[in-house]
Amino acid sequence: MEIFIDESGSFTAKGAATNSWCVVASYVTPESEKRKYREALRKLKLRNNCAVQEEIKLYEIDENEYFNFLNELNKQKGVLFCVATDTHFNTEELIDNHKNKLASSILSGVDKMLYEGGKEALRYLTSQIDSLSNQLYTQMVCQIILMLEVVNRGICYFVQRYPNTLKSFKWRVDQKEPAKKLNYEDAFEKLSPALLQTFSLEEPMPALNWCDYRPMREYIYGKGEIPEYLVEKFPHLKDEEGYDIQKIVRKDIKFLDSRSVDGIQIADLLASGVRRVLKRGFADNETAARLLGGLMVQEKSNSAPIGLVSLNSKSYPVGESKELVKIMIASCRAMVKK
Repeated sequence: MEIFIDESGSFTAKGAATNSWCVVASYVTPESEKRKYREALRKLKLRNNCAVQEEIKLYEIDENEYFNFLNELNKQKGVLFCVATDTHFNTEELIDNHKNKLASSILSGVDKMLYEGGKEALRYLTSQIDSLSNQLYTQMVCQIILMLEVVNRGICYFVQRYPNTLKSFKWRVDQKEPAKKLNYEDAFEKLSPALLQTFSLEEPMPALNWCDYRPMREYIYGKGEIPEYLVEKFPHLKDEEGYDIQKIVRKDIKFLDSRSVDGIQIADLLASGVRRVLKRGFADNETAARLLGGLMVQEKSNSAPIGLVSLNSKSYPVGESKELVKIMIASCRAMVKK
């Protein structure tokens, strides 16, 4: 499985007006589809007078050509997961409070560590989080929630249709510019697996008893295999099974320049498209919502297939944007295979 991640928007809260949506998106596809999605991107570039070796942005693309590109992707096996936040509601004070609570939660584990090396690692991680700008911190929170969506719904979706694609998880994330790169990527790589593992144990991810999970056996804790430090925190898991989220994420994750990775370029175009829909920026927003929704996977209770995130629980589409999200819900791919 190839998992490409990119974002659209600045995630800057200060001075953000209403409807200041930012999006993190992931294009998730069986590796066997590589030739098809690359060809769709190549044709898009040629139709818009862009050199194949160059990266093309949504603002450079004719709207109808973008819709043709989405139609091509809708014929393929890849799916879109995304998380959006309206930064108008994420005030600097709220972000600071959220960041401080996370840092305090991490530091609370220091006394439980047996060895000084482990204690120092937690202190270092806390300092990294503290050093992130509020802009990058907000993006990191959205990106971690996105990864939870990919693992949670993505595995359920693919195990029913293409189980062999779960033999590996290749995360390819758009890298930051040099000035922001080191702290963000290091903090993200250390923090995301630990948080995802905690989330998965606090609220176990769904498993479908009629499906074959054997291709991803190396990423599953069998009965009695869940590490002792996790069982101590969650005693009810002593004889249970569960995903090894840390391995799913850490085994093969790379931060790469999007100019060299077609899949990341596609994730960028999809993130930009979802953001433009939420901001009602297309001439034909309903068609855009239908085509982008057709790449998404049904959420439980048939709620929005986009993860709508806010640090104060007020980030949700209103008015016409809300109606466009309804179109996405009606257009998305069914979770359960008929």
